[in-house]
Amino acid sequence: MPRIRHILTSLLSPDHWKPNDNMDTIMQFSQSGCFNHADEGRFTGAYYFNIEDIKPFMEAQGFESLELIGSNIGAILNHDSWSYWRDKGEQEVDKIIRLLIERAADPYTLGISSHLLYIGRKK
Repeated sequence: MPRIRHILTSLLSPDHWKPNDNMDTIMQFSQSGCFNHADEGRFTGAYYFNIEDIKPFMEAQGFESLELIGSNIGAILNHDSWSYWRDKGEQEVDKIIRLLIERAADPYTLGISSHLLYIGRKK
């Protein structure tokens, strides 16, 4: 998961991402990438990568990097946005999906994706 996206998510919904509900802990997270949810029953122990560190990390583990893509960049469109495009017809939605797939590896969109997909081949 990209670190910058979680920073933005924390800024947008601080009450849902405690302890990232204040700037001191967001700044600490920005440096460390380590996140432990403060609310009972929420996931803990997550590490968020800086985009530029993913391929070198995986290559150091013995992989040849083939692709890094944003796995769900369409998730940034809210319900109202999707409704607008659905009302335009299935062809418009198909065009959006094709565009999102084409742009999934764009380095400028990787940081806004909530999850990333690394594709590599074991050397």
